[in-house]
Amino acid sequence: MTAPHTLTAARDAVERREAARALLQQPIVTSATDPVTVAAARRHAPALTAMFAERLGYRLVVGPTFARLEKAPLDPASPPRGARHADGDHFGPTTYACLALACAALLVPGTGDEVSAARLREQVRVDAADLGIPLGGEASARRDLDAALQLLEEWGVLTGSGSPEGTSGPTFTVHRDLLPHLTTVHLPPAPHTHPTPQPVPAAVRLYRRLVEDPFVSRSELDAETAEVLVRDRHELARRLEEDFGLVLEIRAEGALAYDPDGTLTDEQFPGPGPVQRAALLLVSELAARQTDAGAEPQVDDATADEILAGLTPAPGRLRGTASVRDPASFRRDVTALLVRLNLARPHDGGFTLTAAAARYRPVPPGGSRR
Repeated sequence: MTAPHTLTAARDAVERREAARALLQQPIVTSATDPVTVAAARRHAPALTAMFAERLGYRLVVGPTFARLEKAPLDPASPPRGARHADGDHFGPTTYACLALACAALLVPGTGDEVSAARLREQVRVDAADLGIPLGGEASARRDLDAALQLLEEWGVLTGSGSPEGTSGPTFTVHRDLLPHLTTVHLPPAPHTHPTPQPVPAAVRLYRRLVEDPFVSRSELDAETAEVLVRDRHELARRLEEDFGLVLEIRAEGALAYDPDGTLTDEQFPGPGPVQRAALLLVSELAARQTDAGAEPQVDDATADEILAGLTPAPGRLRGTASVRDPASFRRDVTALLVRLNLARPHDGGFTLTAAAARYRPVPPGGSRR
C-alpha cells in the first residue's frame, strides 16, 4: 500500500510541473485568466521560484491574484516570437509603441482602477503626438491600438469590454498590481549608470535553449555549452522531464527537448490551416529529396514555389487557399513558419533545411525513420 505522504509528494510534483508548463507557455496569468495556475503558483511559489531562477535564470513574481514569469531575452540563434494581431500578422513597431503607450497611460499617478476605453485610446494618441511617434492613418492606428488593448486583456491587465471607437460607454477594470511587472527591462537606479550584465553560466544557457527552442543545432552551441550537453546529458534529461515533462533526444546534429503531449508550444505543428499543412507537405518533400545522393539542403524560392504549386491541385490539401491567389506571399508565410520552428534557416533568395527537418521525412511502408 502506498504511503499517504508518497501520494501527496507525487501529486505536488505533478501540480508543480503543470504550473511550470503553463507559465512557460503564458508568462502572465491572473486569477481571472487562469485561476488554476495562479493557485498552484501560490502553493508552490518557493519551489517554482528556485527552479526557474537556478535552471533558466528567470524571475518568477507571484502575487495574490497573478503570477508573472520574467524571461530573459532569447538567444540570437532562436527564432523570433513576437506578439500577433487577431489575423495572425506579427506586431510591427507601431503596435508595440501603442502597447507601451497604453501601459504608460495606465501607470500615470492618479489613474483609477477603472478607465474608459475611449479615454485610454485618446490618451495614447495624445502621447504619441507629443513624443513624435507616427501612428499612421486612422484605420491603421485603430487596428494597432485595438490589438494592443486586446493583448492587455489576454494578459489580464485589463478586464471588461472596451467601448467601440468614438463612444464613451463601457470601461476597463485595471489589474493595477500586475502593471509594474509587465516589462522585464528595468531602468538603471540613477542617470548615466549602466550596470555590467552578469555572464550567464553555460548550463543555464543550454537549459534555456532546450526549453525554449524546438531544436538546438550543435553548430549553434559554443564550446562550453557543447561540453555541458555531452557531460551532463543524463542529468539534463532528468531535469527536463521533472521540471516540464519534456523528453530529451540527442543526436549527432543537435538536441531536441520535445513534449510527448504536444501541448507545450506556441506554434502547433503539424496543425490546422493551409500554411501549416503546406509547411508539413513542403518540408516532407524536401526532406525526402535531401536523402537522395547529392541532394542539397539549400532551397531557393523558385524550387519552393514549384513544390507548393504542385501541391495545390491535390484534393483535400491546399485547393482554394492563398497559395492560388498570391503564391509568393503564401510561400513567404510557409517559409516563415519553418524558420520559427527551427526547421529552416533563411538566406537571400531561399532557405536551408536544418537537421531537425529529417524528422518529417516520409516513412516507406514497413520502414522506420532513423
